[in-house]
Amino acid sequence: MADLPENEKTTIEEREEYGRKIEARNDSLENKEVLPETRALADHEIPPPLTEEEIRAKVGDLNYKNANDDNAPTAINS
Repeated sequence: MADLPENEKTTIEEREEYGRKIEARNDSLENKEVLPETRALADHEIPPPLTEEEIRAKVGDLNYKNANDDNAPTAINS
C-alpha cells in the first residue's frame, strides 16, 4: 500500500468501514446455533458453591492438597 499514489490510498476511516461491512456480512452468513447448555442461567438455577469436601471428592485428595499447598510461584504467562 505504501507504493500506491496518494489518491489511491485508503484512509483509516475507509478501512475501518470496510472491516465493519465484512464482519457484518460474515455474521449474516454464519450458521449460528445456541445450545441449551450455553444459555444464561436464572438466579434460581445457579447451583450453590461446592464445599471443600465436594471439591476434594471430585479432584482427589492429593490433587486438592497439591493445589492448596503449592509454594511455587505462578508463571507470568500462564
